[in-house]
Amino acid sequence: MKVGLSSYSFRPLMQSGAMQIEDVFAWVGKHGGDHVELATLSVAPEGQDLRYELADDGEMLERLKGASQKNGVPLSGLCMSGNFIDDGERAFQLGRLKRYVELCDKLGVRFLRHDVVPWSLRATEPGQFEAAFPAIADATHELAAHAGRYGVTTSVEDHGFFMNSSERIKRLLHAVNLPSFRLTVDIGNFLCVDENPLTGTRACLSHASFIHLKDFYVRQSAPGADWLRTIGGQAIRGSVFGYGDLPVRSIIEDIVASGYDGFVSLEYEGNEPTQFGCETGLKNAKAMFAAAAGR
Repeated sequence: MKVGLSSYSFRPLMQSGAMQIEDVFAWVGKHGGDHVELATLSVAPEGQDLRYELADDGEMLERLKGASQKNGVPLSGLCMSGNFIDDGERAFQLGRLKRYVELCDKLGVRFLRHDVVPWSLRATEPGQFEAAFPAIADATHELAAHAGRYGVTTSVEDHGFFMNSSERIKRLLHAVNLPSFRLTVDIGNFLCVDENPLTGTRACLSHASFIHLKDFYVRQSAPGADWLRTIGGQAIRGSVFGYGDLPVRSIIEDIVASGYDGFVSLEYEGNEPTQFGCETGLKNAKAMFAAAAGR
């Protein structure tokens, strides 16, 4: 098991200028992380993630490669936005994601996780998902077929409020039906659609190409303004991994028992100080994996 961090975990410090991408790799190496997964949102200009072209940002590419080599911390995958639901945007987004597949190959990265709809999109009308699904599946298939020619695996995750739940992402997996398309299993995001994180993770583990770890505080109603409202009206807020309400020990035991032995990224998005949350969460995750493997 290769346990590291997503650059997304450091986003508050990167937004404020307190950390640069080089600092992320140095931090992960210093604290015993095994890899960095790059969320392109971390390095894109503010508000431009849906159109940012990392391949055209030669300076950033050199900085990424240099930071990885200097600290002995590999870049494990790219994690990015995407939008296949908008008829006027689909061709552009598909072409953009194909270029990111080719960039993965140039960087020696084998995993590209992409969205298929904007994160905040919710189905407000009966049948909205069913109407959108064929076009989403066709575009995802075309991208995965392109990725297969480069030895890159594409994936979607249980993310946001539309293409979420184990049933929906597995349905997309079945529709695409290519070995170059798998799932990024985020153990916490199932909560956004009120699916049990333990059973949602169990349902998807055999199809995982990548795993994201996170933890949440869960309340039946929001005790403050900084809580995310789920589809069913629960309130959730990010926590330090191991401090929240998710059954993370049981989930990690299931990950180990499944035989999965690939990359695992911690995505910290709590309100506690960023470096404290990342360091404590990484220590907790590594300790839990070691304990589960020793059973």
